[in-house]
This record gives sequence, structure tokens and C-alpha cells, in this order.
Amino acid sequence: MKRTLLFCALLAIVFVSCQTFEVMHYEILRPASYSVPPQVKSVVIVDNAFPYNPDKAHKATVVGDVVDLDTIRVDSFSTIVIDQLKEELLMRRFFDTVFVDTTHYNTKEDGKLYRALEHSQIINICNKFNADAVLSLAGVAYVTEINVNNMGYEYYSTMDLKGLSFWRLFDGYTAEFLHSDIHRDTLYWDGVGETVNGSVAKFPTIGDAVVELGHYLGYTYANEIVPYWEPVKRRIYTGGSPHFINAAEWLAKDNRYEAEKIWGFIYEHGKNKHKARAASNIATSLESRGELKLAMEWAYKSYQAFSDKGFVGCSEETKIAGRLYSDLARRYRERKSLDEQLGGAE
Repeated sequence: MKRTLLFCALLAIVFVSCQTFEVMHYEILRPASYSVPPQVKSVVIVDNAFPYNPDKAHKATVVGDVVDLDTIRVDSFSTIVIDQLKEELLMRRFFDTVFVDTTHYNTKEDGKLYRALEHSQIINICNKFNADAVLSLAGVAYVTEINVNNMGYEYYSTMDLKGLSFWRLFDGYTAEFLHSDIHRDTLYWDGVGETVNGSVAKFPTIGDAVVELGHYLGYTYANEIVPYWEPVKRRIYTGGSPHFINAAEWLAKDNRYEAEKIWGFIYEHGKNKHKARAASNIATSLESRGELKLAMEWAYKSYQAFSDKGFVGCSEETKIAGRLYSDLARRYRERKSLDEQLGGAE
């Protein structure tokens, strides 16, 4: 059975005041960093992290003076990470089934840091849940850094909460090691005030911030093993000549093919600026139809026309054309991985 992903791709058009172009906002599908073997259709998430007991993990530097804050421990941190990851994986529907084994396999009494699950444990866990793989949370950590600076007329403060989660993936039938990843993320806050306390008044408590970090680590780790949607912005040039206006009218009627014909005519007969803009429009239209190779080629034509020595134009447009080509080239390179991960269908 082919894997499917259920997402809501948002599409919106934001009009720019000069009406030379419109900005299209939509989402594109990116492949996961790691391609889970296609035979893995169900997974058990296991808490194998040795209990994290931070010693002076939270520090503040207040106008040059270092202060060790009271140690805040969130004993359920690994559970928060796992529960959030499960929720995200279920929402994406990449795996047929996602289980969580609530047994803690690496306890404070008889465990040790980053200890791997034994082969027999992996087999037993998968047999218990009738699953294809074990995703083991092998370790977690977090630290807080607060900095308060006297700016002369006010205090400026920042709070960085850094965390990591260490993951291992195992085949459920052979206990073969498949993949590992140390996932790092940071949450950040800043504030100003007339006093030190005033500058940090809107910061969350360290305990609340650690819980938020746990949710964030679980949510973002999903991108390591499951494809994800990423928001992008694309320009569509709609003004500057009657031809562009005419093409925009066809586009408003959802007839991109007629619009592409007009943009093609502009590219063949227009001057460099109009050629470049028309090529960019064609590239974006082709991308929306999934024609990534052709879209990449037209994006390069747009960049070439904007970069032509005979064209004295806006450097911003040239940079945007270059970024469009780079992004489409990346998407074209990623297509093979994405097709493998989705079983040949998006």
C-alpha cells in the first residue's frame, strides 16, 4: 500500500500596491532527511533515554555577573517529546500505525547514558505491538542561558533554551540498526525594561519553557523521517504591459495554459526585462503543475535575461530570479528521494 500524506496546502494571493506583480504564497513538499525503508509501515516509539538530571543547567549573566539559577527539572521531558512526535506522525499519516511503548527501558536505578536497546528487547517490543520498527529516544538534554545587558537607558535581556534529542531507528524483525540522529533546536525570547526584572517580565518560567521545548523537539524531529510541507513565496508579474495584464486576466480565470501562451509570446518578442519576467511566470506556473525540470529551465532563462549585460534593471529582481532557480533546482534534485518516500506518488 502506498503511503499517503494528508496536509492542507494553503494558497493565497497578496496584492502589491504598484500592481507590477503579485505574490503567491503556497506550500511545497520537501523530502525527509532520512528515507525510511518502504517495508516499515508501522513504528513503536520507545523511551530509552536515561533520566536527565541537570546540574546547574540554567544560568543567567546579569550585567557581567554569572548566576546559577535554581535547578528546574522536568521529569516528564522525554515523555513530552515522544507524545508530541506521535501526534505529529499521526497527523501526517505517513506510517499506517504509530505506537508508544510506555515502559521506561533505561531507568536511573540500573541504566546508563545513551545505552542502546538490546536485540531481544527490540524483537520483543515489535512482537508486542505487531510493528515493523522501533524508534528509540536514546537521550535528551536542555540548558538555559539568560543574558541581561545594561544599555544605559534600559535593560535588554535574552533567554535561549537549547535542547537535544538523540534517536535510533531499528528494524523490528532483525533488530538491525537503520539510522541515528542527534536533533538540536533552540527556543529564544528577548525583552526590554527600565529594570532588570522589567526586561525579563514577559519571559516564561523556566519550567514552562522546558515543556514548550519538549513539544518543539518532538514536532520538528518528524521532518527527519517524514516528508513535510514548507511555505514559499513566488512572484507572478501581472503588470508593466498590456500583454502581462491580459495574461493576468486568464490566470484569474484559472486558465494558466492561456496565460503561459501569452508569457511565451512576451519571452520571444519582448525586451530583456519583460523576457525575464515572462520566463519567471512560466517557471512558477510549471512548478504549480509539478513540471519541475521544465520549471527549473525557465527559471534559469529568467535569471539569464535579468543578468544580461544589456539590461539595466532592479538588482532585487535578479536576486529573486536566482533564488527561484536555486530552489527549483533543489526541488528537482530532491524529487527522487520524495518519490521513494511516498512510494512513487505525492
